[in-house]
Amino acid sequence: MADPMIQTALLAVDIGGTSVKTALWRDGALLCKRQFETPATWEGLLSHIEFVKDEVTAAQGARVTGIAVSLPGSVDTATGTITGTSAVHYLNAFPVRDTMAAYFHLPVSLQNDANCAALAEAWLGNARDVSSAVLMVVGTGIGGAIVRQQRLVTSHDNFAGEFGYMEMTAEGDTLSELASPVKMARRYGEATHQPDISDRADAGEAQAQRAVNLLYHWLSVAAYNLVVGLNPDRLLIGGGISARSEVIDEIRSRVMAMQDRHSAQAIQTDIQACHYLNDANLVGAVRQFELERIRKGD
Repeated sequence: MADPMIQTALLAVDIGGTSVKTALWRDGALLCKRQFETPATWEGLLSHIEFVKDEVTAAQGARVTGIAVSLPGSVDTATGTITGTSAVHYLNAFPVRDTMAAYFHLPVSLQNDANCAALAEAWLGNARDVSSAVLMVVGTGIGGAIVRQQRLVTSHDNFAGEFGYMEMTAEGDTLSELASPVKMARRYGEATHQPDISDRADAGEAQAQRAVNLLYHWLSVAAYNLVVGLNPDRLLIGGGISARSEVIDEIRSRVMAMQDRHSAQAIQTDIQACHYLNDANLVGAVRQFELERIRKGD
């Protein structure tokens, strides 16, 4: 029997292409945040999550009652699998939810990472006070989500908001290939054998500045296309890059310039960063878990 004096909590897990973030959710707050490099195997991922779970619950004197997972790829929440291509290869077409639930003997929820960011913003963040919002989440790839009346817009094949798949050039380059900071840094590193592109761009190095300018260009083109194509009340930029206010300012300025060039000044979409910045996926994963529990009547 569970000790009634021990507080319960959810374990929120945000699986990314390069790192995994975790936190306990208790009393409406994220506690004991941790981060580690994304393991190369599924077994390694489970063991890392188990280690963190044991560590943080011992530190907080808490008992985990469920695991809320955000992850890249097109998620079928009914089956608990990824139906598209994930940035973490071993998650593709794999029964993630059921396998994790069996391993931990706990209920598990899954949701696409960009959808999690949207759920967080619609629940407690910068989409809670508008009737429509579009999110563009910038990370290892580019994800996205569409919100109307604080609800996710879903689709037949679970691909709504997968903006990273959009072709942006005549050569077939996708938005994820062109506008991912991770891939930009990788291309720069391969060309120059130098890390820390942002620092070098800030220091005035011409090649680094050209690479960053190209990143801004493609993010802004994508933002403009979403603004004129979907005309939401608000466009929210998420992912680690959104913590830098100058990035949001630059995208906003470039989108306005494109609207001027194409006589689209009447569009008044507000462009902001996500309220939760890097925590959006964790908070949204919790929201997905709670919504599933409500639907089941738990």
